[in-house]
Amino acid sequence: VSGLVVTTVMNPFDVVSTRLYNQPQGQHRVYKGLFDCFAKTFRAEGVGGFFKGWLAHYARLGPHTVLSLVFWEQTKLVAKKLGM
Repeated sequence: VSGLVVTTVMNPFDVVSTRLYNQPQGQHRVYKGLFDCFAKTFRAEGVGGFFKGWLAHYARLGPHTVLSLVFWEQTKLVAKKLGM
């Protein structure tokens, strides 16, 4: 569940940052900044535009989030057993 939540919350920011990084530089820029990119994406594609690539994002971030939480819990248990 944690991987799904993290992916769903972070995907819009991932989409916007990717669009900002990949736009042409100089006078031919598509977006003026972060909020302009959010607004133009919403106007052109609606809410669904922020979730393009969600499955690929989940395939990358989902397992990472789950494994990070599992390793953190195991590390805490080992530290407790060692009296740390």
